[in-house]
Amino acid sequence: MLAGGTAMTFVVLIGFVSLFSDMTYEGGRSLTGQFLQVLGSSALAVGIAAGSGEFLGYALRFISGYAADRTGAHWRITIVGYAMQLFALPALAFVDRWEHAVA
Repeated sequence: MLAGGTAMTFVVLIGFVSLFSDMTYEGGRSLTGQFLQVLGSSALAVGIAAGSGEFLGYALRFISGYAADRTGAHWRITIVGYAMQLFALPALAFVDRWEHAVA
């Protein structure tokens, strides 16, 4: 197989990983308010949790991008990020308090 074909296969596979990751993330994000309400949180807590989560997400992107540029560990950091997302959303099935869900 040609190197170009291997690269294209890799790009397509990473594209599918990103697609399914985004579907999971956006689907979970759209239910944040309702899920936290079921666990007993207030509207203020939902707003603070959602805003803090967005800020933390952008801050981690900034930090991980900087770290990837400095260390050259682009793929390692990318895989760790996808793995964190892979386990974070299903882990919410095991929480019983809204504080734990926010954490």
